[in-house]
Amino acid sequence: MTAVGTKSLGPYNRYAIWVQGCQKVCPGCISPDSRPLQGGYEADVTALAGDIAGTPGIEGMTISGGEPFLQWAALSELITLVKGKRDLGVIVYTGMMYDEIMENKLAKACDLIIDGEYREGLDDGLSLRGSSNQKLHLITQRYAGVTSMYGAKGRKIEFHIKGDRTTMVGIPNKDTIKKLMEA
Repeated sequence: MTAVGTKSLGPYNRYAIWVQGCQKVCPGCISPDSRPLQGGYEADVTALAGDIAGTPGIEGMTISGGEPFLQWAALSELITLVKGKRDLGVIVYTGMMYDEIMENKLAKACDLIIDGEYREGLDDGLSLRGSSNQKLHLITQRYAGVTSMYGAKGRKIEFHIKGDRTTMVGIPNKDTIKKLMEA
């Protein structure tokens, strides 16, 4: 799944990609539908790279999931193709710990990685991360000037409507999730 022009998954205007499949079962996960290893849809890496590189007004892309590192080879290829056409930043959210993935080709292709499983008891409602155990890892200095956005007060969510499909983008706080479930 993708969302174009989001500002709720990192600094600046972004192209967001969610991958299917996660072997972790974090209580309170915001995207339990992305857990099954089967499902979602397959995307042609070359076509997706062309779409991302050709999208005006974006500074970078954010990849989340599911677990991106379960699809590290395809995502590494995607990033290489995109960066061959345009200088875009790359942010990845992963439930894995940075020391487990730091030598992975995908990790080396990123500018910023937010690592760690979501822990419902540590959800403090602060911005751009699900729980306080999740840490930022600057792989390059591209986002060094904006790291204060992460863990700041307040979270933003957006709703993207495309045809008959509505996608919520961002990390909602507990009250918002409760209100959405009641509605």
